[in-house]
Order: sequence, then structure tokens, then C-alpha cells
Amino acid sequence: MRLPDRIERTAFVVGFAVLLLLIPVAATIGSVTYSDLSSRSQQQRAEYVRVDARVIDTVQSAPTGSDRTLLTTGIATVQWSASDGSVRSASTEVSSDVQIGETTPIWCDANGTLVHAPLSAVGAVINGASTAMFVWVLGAVFVGFSIYLTTVAGDRSRMRHWDTDWEDFLQARNHPSR
Repeated sequence: MRLPDRIERTAFVVGFAVLLLLIPVAATIGSVTYSDLSSRSQQQRAEYVRVDARVIDTVQSAPTGSDRTLLTTGIATVQWSASDGSVRSASTEVSSDVQIGETTPIWCDANGTLVHAPLSAVGAVINGASTAMFVWVLGAVFVGFSIYLTTVAGDRSRMRHWDTDWEDFLQARNHPSR
């Protein structure tokens, strides 16, 4: 085996080892992401209050896709009573089938200000698992690209050696070059 062949085989072995070692690293990063999102979700669920708001303006939904199907949600102006008794209104995302005068659930903080719904426990699990997979796939792409570059460099080196060996053969046999 020539040196480029040995380097290429070593790159394969090291790349495979890195992919195996990347599994616990990705799992740890995914676990930390899940833990952070889960604690944030619990904190938001403790601080936020779900309130029924009355729709006071029409729902504006936008068509999507090539077949012009409507979204299942839209933007509408809603009105609700805050904890201090004041009436507040704001635009928020609601179901597209809600009509003016109907109520829809929204989330408010302790001051009665409209906030986004807290992340669910399932959402935290999905985000944590997605982060772990993303980290591993990103590492796999990097390792794969490194191995590919090593293979290309090895191929170029082998071709140069073949050319050199062929020239040596022609000169040793006293054959004219073409």
C-alpha cells in the first residue's frame, strides 16, 4: 500500500470513530435543549393565564400552496378583560373558522398583556430530539466531506504516481513517448 492509500483508510476509520463518538455528544446537546425548553415551558405555564377573548374583527387568512387551500389559522382582533378589570384588545392568531362575536382562547401574562402560548411538553421533546439529530447530521456531513476530500486527494496522488511510473517504464524500455 502506498502512503495515500494508508491515509485514505485511516481517514475512513477515524471518520467512523468520530461518527460513533458524535452520538453521545448529540444526545447530550439534545438533552440540554429539552431540559431548557421544558423548564421554560413550566415557568410560562405557571406565569401565564389562559383567557377567553371575544373576536371583534374579521379573521384574515391567507391562501397557501398551489391549490389555493386556506390556512387553518388567521389573524383577528380580539378583546378580553385583564385581571385588573380593564378591557384590552389586540390582533392575534386564531382559528380561521371563528366568527365575529365568538370566543377563542388566548394566553396573557400577570399584567393581562397578550403573550404567545407556552411551549408544550411534546414540543420540548420534539425540539430536543430535532436538535440532537441536527447536531449528528451536521457532524456526519462534515466527516463525509472530509473523507471525500481525502479520497479525491488520494486519487490525484495515485494518478500522479501512475503517470510517473509510466514515464519511467517508457524510458527504461527505451520506448518513445507519445
